Amino acid sequence: MSNEEIELQPAEILTAIYTHLNRHFFEISRVEAKTRFRELKSGMEVPFMGIAAADRGEVKCTLALDHSQFIGTLNFSQFRNALASHLYRIAGKLSNKEDLNIFTSADTGDIIFHIPGVVGTSDAINILVTGVEQRTAGKMIIRLMFLDPNNFQA
Repeated sequence: MSNEEIELQPAEILTAIYTHLNRHFFEISRVEAKTRFRELKSGMEVPFMGIAAADRGEVKCTLALDHSQFIGTLNFSQFRNALASHLYRIAGKLSNKEDLNIFTSADTGDIIFHIPGVVGTSDAINILVTGVEQRTAGKMIIRLMFLDPNNFQA
């Protein structure tokens, strides 16, 4: 079978993302995590994980960061605090088998797990979520995205 035929459930994808984000930013040295953050912040897509589906192929995933809507100047500590908040909330949703609050694009099939990680700065409250894009068979982009916090004001 080809990579195009691999079908993963959202909870499976999010569990893998959760595990690898922990590995890439919390289970390694601060120096290594900071280097990875700098690469992401500069616009690079970095190798992230592979999802194997037995004899049906593999999906190679890269990690990217969209901080264009971050209010203020994003630094490593703010990123890591937002990510820790995001991962804490993901863990709760997964362990309690709660709704994953998924938004899907009808045009592209991209999904966003709207499980916000929140970090406050002197300028604003910033919100981090995870998106998944698949444009070609066998390749996925996991995109950490800061959303415009003004969209969440009552």
